[in-house]
Amino acid sequence: MEKMMKEMSIVWKEMGEQIPLMRKAVREGLKKDFEAFSHDDAHIQQELGFLNEALQFLQKKWTMDLIYIIRIKGKSYFNDIRRALPDINSRTLSTRLKEFEENYIVTRTVSSEPIRVSYELTKLGEGVYELLLPLLIFFAREKMKIDQKKKKEVRTL
Repeated sequence: MEKMMKEMSIVWKEMGEQIPLMRKAVREGLKKDFEAFSHDDAHIQQELGFLNEALQFLQKKWTMDLIYIIRIKGKSYFNDIRRALPDINSRTLSTRLKEFEENYIVTRTVSSEPIRVSYELTKLGEGVYELLLPLLIFFAREKMKIDQKKKKEVRTL
């Protein structure tokens, strides 16, 4: 167990080290975007329109939980997902999985003997997971640093 924890720590550290490189690439891309386009109100509205569909989908309740669970478990059956998320009701789970299928996040496979339905992330779903994970790691680490700094400030008062 200790060896596994040490190996996981190394992997997470390596992923965390890539975040500054990704942020630099984003800053460079944004710089080129701002040099190439005038960001007047019309352009901003056009960009927001492009982003809103994705943002609205990702903001829905259970989205990140479901993507995470299906990614971790791989081929996932409805009841397996339900057990992993005990607070979600069956109707909501069914609705969200249908939305995932409609948005190409998962593929739904029906097997006949016995009849079972499984869900797996598509390439799009995998990409969403892989690109959001660094954001979540970044947020958690930075928040932890701020929390620690605040605690030190309170202790020195």
